[in-house]
Parts: sequence; C-alpha cells; structure tokens
Amino acid sequence: MRQLSLESGNAVRRIEELSGASSPSLGRALMIELVDHLPWPRWDSSEVPSDSDVAVDVALHGYRLGSATDVSLGAMGLPLMWRPSVRLGATLYRRGSSQPVGSFLVIERIPWSAYLRRAMSWRVWAGLEAPGRRQDLDGLLRGAAERLVGRVQDAA
Repeated sequence: MRQLSLESGNAVRRIEELSGASSPSLGRALMIELVDHLPWPRWDSSEVPSDSDVAVDVALHGYRLGSATDVSLGAMGLPLMWRPSVRLGATLYRRGSSQPVGSFLVIERIPWSAYLRRAMSWRVWAGLEAPGRRQDLDGLLRGAAERLVGRVQDAA
C-alpha cells in the first residue's frame, strides 16, 4: 500500500526555479514517474484489508537539476556548484495504527566526475544546455526508488 506526496524543496531548488532552470510541473512529472517505480498497490485499491497489512507513505522531498555559478568577492571569484539529485522519503505504518514502524530517506546524486565533465562542456559554457538534464533526474529517481523499496522491504 502506498500514498504519495510532493513536499516543497530546499533553498537551492527555489533558486533554480527563480532562474528558470526548473519548472513546477517537473515535480508533478517526477511524481507520476515515481508511481511507476514503486511495486506496491495503491492504498485505495486494496480489496480485502487485513490487520497484517502495511502502508507506505512515499514523498518526493526534493530534486535539483544542478547548476554552476560563482560568487564574486571583488577581484576573486569562488565557484559554486550543485549536482543533480533526488530525495525520496518513506514512512512505514501498520494498517489501523497511526504509529510509524520506520522512516526512511534516500538521496541519489549524480557522481561528481560525470557532473564536472558535463559542466565543463563548451555547450554549457555557451549557454546552449544546462549542466543537469531531465534524463539525469529520471535515472536518479529510478535509482532512489529502487534503494527506497529495498530499505522499506527489509524493515517490513
């Protein structure tokens, strides 16, 4: 059983949204994809509930497309980069009980080497593409969902 929710992201994601690097509809699209990566039936599709059933509340805690900029301190600049990432959380409940059995948080990030290789691309420097891509988030979401499912199933 599962229930899905989308939580507002962190400050870095809000900065990305202000700069136009991320759209609010992307979070909704990731939620739709997340449903496909979870093996459990929906809460409302349970035919005959029993007391031994468990419920999983899954939340997309946030995502980042990744970006690169710098902070200028007069004559000196400091590079500032953040990698694409996806954060998923889950809370496991026994059916009929409001007490959680366990809570889980999974963060999946693109490796620094892959991100830096893309961030140093001439296409990124020319402004033709972003250092983080939608395909990156799809892969990160899939990996985070697999890790989350494993952790929840180990605890159940």
